[in-house]
Amino acid sequence: MPEIKEGDIDDTFALSIRGNVATKEPNSQRTMDMGSRLYQDLVASYETREEALKRFIQAYLASVASVDELIGNIMDVVEQTSLADNTIVIVTSDHGWGMGEKDYLYKNSLWQESTRVPLVIRAPGISQAGSVSEHPVSLIDIYPTLVELCDLTGETMKNTKGRPLDGFSLKPILENAKTKTWEGPESVLTALYKWRTKYNPAKENYSLRSDNYRYIRYENGKEELYQTKSDPHEWNNLATDPSHAGSLTALRSELIKRIPTEEDSIPNQPIFKPKKPAQSKAPVSDKPTVEKKTAEYWKAEYFKKHPDADTNGDGILTWPERKAHKPATDSKPAPNAKIPKATDKKFDSPQQEKQMSDLQWKDNFFKLHPESDTNQDGALSWPEYKKFKAELDEKNN
Repeated sequence: MPEIKEGDIDDTFALSIRGNVATKEPNSQRTMDMGSRLYQDLVASYETREEALKRFIQAYLASVASVDELIGNIMDVVEQTSLADNTIVIVTSDHGWGMGEKDYLYKNSLWQESTRVPLVIRAPGISQAGSVSEHPVSLIDIYPTLVELCDLTGETMKNTKGRPLDGFSLKPILENAKTKTWEGPESVLTALYKWRTKYNPAKENYSLRSDNYRYIRYENGKEELYQTKSDPHEWNNLATDPSHAGSLTALRSELIKRIPTEEDSIPNQPIFKPKKPAQSKAPVSDKPTVEKKTAEYWKAEYFKKHPDADTNGDGILTWPERKAHKPATDSKPAPNAKIPKATDKKFDSPQQEKQMSDLQWKDNFFKLHPESDTNQDGALSWPEYKKFKAELDEKNN
């Protein structure tokens, strides 16, 4: 279990830039710091904080143990093959995780628990097995390290618009973990990016970690300073302690030098385009899309077949003329249509006789109104019949 100091969050300022559910700001529940909310929800789910954290950490350690075993399986295979002498292995992670310290249970903080990650490098013939370096280094140092270890040559910039690498090769540290000649910086920079449509480096949140200090500056100017050798848990914020004013000033200056300003040549940013709301897709069909015909279209088709419906002879079929003429055509069978007789077939039941009669009437209706076949597949379905019949009845009324 981690060592947790009661009230440790009181002299910190992470919530000042992330929102607090107790405030009256808009959408405070949404903007409340995720780590604080997860911590509160977890603790509220158990009788005690200790029980809540035990359960969570047990699950977390189970995941770590599983990963550790899988890495061991890979290394066993490497060691048993010819790859053992020329394979570089790097084990690391993208972030750490708060385990309840400072009432926080998440990544995305600038404190030790979130910013520190494992970094294990096995470089045959270079690294010293079992050696440990206390010098702070960064993940951006991994690529330059691999470039040197693999004896790669050439320019890392694609063109003149590119920039040189920010990281430094860790080869000197791999050769001698206690070296004092590494070319990299004395402190490691971590940025906690705040989403915005226009990137402004001066308005982000940063942490500098040296061998003896962690300095945090939030976008609103709030600061935290911890002396990590005497306070490895970062329990005491010394930013307002006069006895550490010199170290605070030096770290402030270093941070200003390391982050670009708005006047620097910051790469162009893409124009922000809000996401469009998701739209439901129409079901995919093998049948070709059929253009929906309007009532005016069908009236025009009717006029072509029945020019005599234009009773006033003005060459235009109006809806009253169409309605007056339609009942007369409904009573006439289609040309050459055979009207079934009740004596044509013997039926087993009245229901079967009615069903056959309905089918015959539908067929006759189709002959009189071929336009009722809306999907134009050459057959009139019952849904098509009912829909078209309802439209006719509505127009006639």
